[in-house]
Amino acid sequence: MVSARDDCPFCQIVQGDGLDAREVYRNEHVVAFVPLEPATLGHTLVVPRHHIPDIWSLDRETADHLTQATLQLSNAVRRATQPEGLSIIQSNGEVAAQTVFHLHVHIVPRWSGDPVGGIWPPETSYPEAEKHQVWKRLRRECQKAQAMTQSSAKITVAPDDRRKHLDFIQSVVTRMSSASSTAKGWLLPVVTVAYGFALTEKAESVALLGVVAVLLFALLDANYLRQEKAYRRLYDAVARETRDVPLFCLDPSNADDPGPPAVTLWSKAMRRLQKWVPSRGVWLSWSIAPFYGGLIITGILVFLTAR
Repeated sequence: MVSARDDCPFCQIVQGDGLDAREVYRNEHVVAFVPLEPATLGHTLVVPRHHIPDIWSLDRETADHLTQATLQLSNAVRRATQPEGLSIIQSNGEVAAQTVFHLHVHIVPRWSGDPVGGIWPPETSYPEAEKHQVWKRLRRECQKAQAMTQSSAKITVAPDDRRKHLDFIQSVVTRMSSASSTAKGWLLPVVTVAYGFALTEKAESVALLGVVAVLLFALLDANYLRQEKAYRRLYDAVARETRDVPLFCLDPSNADDPGPPAVTLWSKAMRRLQKWVPSRGVWLSWSIAPFYGGLIITGILVFLTAR
C-alpha cells in the first residue's frame, strides 16, 4: 500500500495540496470532496487516504472504513440536497471510465431528467448458453474466494462434532439402503402370486398387473437409490471438507452444484419432473436395471404364455 504519489491529484487533495478542492469530510482513513465539475449538484467523491489504484488492490480494513464513510456521507448528501434518488458509482479501469487511478466512490444525487441519464442498457440479448457458462465460472470463482476467506478465519470443527455429523448422514444412507431391500422383499411375493396365478388360470390381465406392480416398485426403489447416492455425496463432502457444509446439516444439495436456471416452460417442467423421476444413471444401476428388468421380462413372457 502506497501512502501517496506525487502525480496523483487525489493524493494531493489528501495531503492538502489540492487548492481548488472543495473538501467536505476528512478522518484518519478517508477524505471526501466535491469535484470541480460535478455530474449533479451535491456530487461527492470519497477516497481512501492511502494511494490505492483500484478495487483489486483494496484491503479489507480500508474497505470497511470506505464503506462506513460512504454510508455516512450518502445520508449527508440526501439531507443537503433532497434528491429523488441516489447513485453510488465505483469504476475500475479505463474501459469502465476510471480517469484518476486512485480508488474513489462517487455519491451522485439524482433527479428526473438530470444530465447523468441512464447508466444501464435498455436490454441485452446474450445467448442462454453463454450466460450459463459465465454463471458457472463465476460461481466456481466465488466458491474459491469463500473457501479462502473461511480458511483464513475458520472456526475449527471439533473432531467429535464432525464424527457425529458423519454418523447422522450415514444413518440416512443406511435407512435408504434398508428401505430399498424392504421394497424388493415386498415385491417378490406379489410378483410370484401374480405370475403364478396368470400361468395356472391363463389370466393374462393378472400378468399385466404384476408388470405394473414391478414398475411401481422400481420407481420407488430408484428414488431410494437416488437419495442414497445424494447422501453419500454429502458424506464425502463433509469427510473430505471439499465444501462448506453447515455443521449437522442433512440437506444433500449442499454437496452438489445447482443446475442451470429454469427459464423456459419446458425447462421448468423438466425441473419438476426430475424431483420425481430419477436420472438415467440411477435406472441403469446394478441394483435396479437387472433386478426389475428381469422381472418385467418375466412378466411379459408370462403374459404371452397365458394368452
